[in-house]
Amino acid sequence: MNKLSLSLLAAGTAACLPSQEKPAGAAEQPTDIQWKDLTRSGLPIKFYGFLRLDAYYNTARMDSVVIPSRVLAETGKHNDDQFHLDPRLTRFGLDVMPIDAGGSKVSGRLEIDFANFPTGVSESRPTPRIRVAYIDIGKDELGLRVGQDWDVVAPLFPAVNHELLMWNAGNLGDRRAQITGRYVPNATFEVKAMLGLTGAITNEDLDTGSAAGERDGFDSGLPQGQMRAGWKPFELVEKKAAELGVWGMYGQTQSDTFFDGENRFDTWTAGLDWQVPLTSAFTLRGEAWTGENLGDIRGGMGQTINTDPASAAFGDGIRSSGGWTEVVYAYTAKTKFHLGATMDDPENDDLSTTLASANKRLNQAAYIGTVVDWDNGVRTGFDTIYWQSEYMGPNGTNGSLGNTLRFNLYFQLNF
Repeated sequence: MNKLSLSLLAAGTAACLPSQEKPAGAAEQPTDIQWKDLTRSGLPIKFYGFLRLDAYYNTARMDSVVIPSRVLAETGKHNDDQFHLDPRLTRFGLDVMPIDAGGSKVSGRLEIDFANFPTGVSESRPTPRIRVAYIDIGKDELGLRVGQDWDVVAPLFPAVNHELLMWNAGNLGDRRAQITGRYVPNATFEVKAMLGLTGAITNEDLDTGSAAGERDGFDSGLPQGQMRAGWKPFELVEKKAAELGVWGMYGQTQSDTFFDGENRFDTWTAGLDWQVPLTSAFTLRGEAWTGENLGDIRGGMGQTINTDPASAAFGDGIRSSGGWTEVVYAYTAKTKFHLGATMDDPENDDLSTTLASANKRLNQAAYIGTVVDWDNGVRTGFDTIYWQSEYMGPNGTNGSLGNTLRFNLYFQLNF
């Protein structure tokens, strides 16, 4: 019998022996894996996320087939449709579970996906991006969160367009670096206040071509302030409480170039959010807002300041109002339908009539869709959005417009 056969025989014999009859000299095996064996600090962690593929079809051209915010103006082209398959929304996250530190509970979260679009990267090589990355400290009714997280204002988002969440088409709010405090005295009331980074979304620099080269949100020397108060004032249906919120944001941007004698500009918004159960199966959700210079918070169709010297509103912040609302119908515990509409309506008097990049006057959409949760984390969804974008014409007249039907089918496996 050769050496290999003897080794296999010995291994098989050892495997068949009861644990109390291990061969002499056999190494002791660990009976319990500790967190210190998995993480350097020994802190417990929990993984989560999903694998996902989206299929998109637009009947007319949008500014992006994957992350659309508006429909391009009609140009007379025929069959100018779009199609795309995309895995970018695949998500991975980990929670650092709460631990005691100095009498407080400390936890953390890191979450990434692949919805990043660096120039030159091929479609089959999506690039990771940070979604959220924060440390959370809580003690009794008080809490503090530092890192990157969602805006305090506009905390909800529509059930469709998971790629861009109907930003610049009626929905506000994004993610940014921030320091956020919270006060939650009971289960029916909470207040959050945040100091965040202005310019985190747009990277806007109105001094393009100048020697300065600093982004306007950073150049203001001020953080962006946000605050929201939320209530669950009463239970309506089967112990489901209505949820209402009031919120606002204020900040400033500053350019080195002067526009009609101004180089410092306010950015602000005020709004409401609501989730109201109408029956055991129907829920009404939505947000409404108004404000000025809202590009960095996904409002005003992405427009901020009027930089057209030929315009009467040269140097003014572009005002805008909008919002969205939807009804969600829980047909069963695993099947839901949603029907809704969104609108972002910049103030026409604030827009340029000559600059094609600054004359977006109205963005609106209506949608219907469904989500089905199958067994063991499998989810499918299908949405149809009718989307229309309008543009200013000469001397403030109605200009061109574009409209499309956007279809989105997706497959998701949660873990």
